[in-house]
Amino acid sequence: MPDFAAEGLRWFRQAERDLEDAGFNRQGERYNLACFLCQQAAEKAVKAYLYKRGAEDVWGSSLIDLCEDAKIFEMFFDTIKAEARQLDKYYDITRYPTFLPGGIPAEAFDDVDAERAMELAGIVVRFVGERIY
Repeated sequence: MPDFAAEGLRWFRQAERDLEDAGFNRQGERYNLACFLCQQAAEKAVKAYLYKRGAEDVWGSSLIDLCEDAKIFEMFFDTIKAEARQLDKYYDITRYPTFLPGGIPAEAFDDVDAERAMELAGIVVRFVGERIY
């Protein structure tokens, strides 16, 4: 039988690290990467919660969808969906020029974007952390 608690904590540790790495990228003025890592931190945090609760079929990158899955275990995940929704937009646009006709992600984001992404990701990661530990 899998150790669901250990798997959840493993994913949560990576979520915390991704959020920390977002801060380093922000300081280095790599704002698009900071925003992407914030989305990743929040995604991994919610996945950590799902794994800890024993979910075996955890897939996808959409925070909205993952929060919906987590609501099966705890309805309070509805309270962070607004923050999660905003982070979802950083999944592709921060990495691929396809989504920015005439520009590139490295030039499309600034410190204000990264600051807001870190704020939102922090809300999600803290919310999950309160439920994991």
